[in-house]
Amino acid sequence: MTRKQLIAQVALHLFAEKGVEHTPTQLIAKEAEVSEALIFKHFGSKELLLDYVIRTGYKRVIEQNRGRLLENSPLELIHRIIELPLVLVREEAAFWKLQTRLGDVEVARTQHERFMQPLPGLLEVAFRQLGYAQPAQEARLLMLLVDALWKNLATNGTNELPELLEFIKSKYGSQVASKAF
Repeated sequence: MTRKQLIAQVALHLFAEKGVEHTPTQLIAKEAEVSEALIFKHFGSKELLLDYVIRTGYKRVIEQNRGRLLENSPLELIHRIIELPLVLVREEAAFWKLQTRLGDVEVARTQHERFMQPLPGLLEVAFRQLGYAQPAQEARLLMLLVDALWKNLATNGTNELPELLEFIKSKYGSQVASKAF
């Protein structure tokens, strides 16, 4: 790991725990065991360090999850999207905790929207294939639920939510089963 990567990793964890505004570059330097000048040499400012942390975080998340939502079965795709918040938070807990703190930061909002952009369309197609009367509305509803789930997981941990995710998945499974009869 390079010093730049180390600084970014330490910054990610401190930003997630304390918030960006409560994390001075002096603390990042101390925790990373580097000089504060090195932070500014690599990033220029705390804001550019945050930008780097966000962009590289989404790059990692995309690489880790490449192909995860490629499913032939529409119901399996829906279930994988329901599980996505748990998977993401387990893999990158500090990153997602930081994301919940950054609702007013333009780069965080833009990167998150770009990351989530394909999901509503995939869900709408899946709901249409399953014969739902309002597939676009179903997709919007599930996206609201997924958004709430990842925020809850990122801030409160993953202990109780696996049971809730299974409950939600069973609701969609029973919807499809009841439509068949």
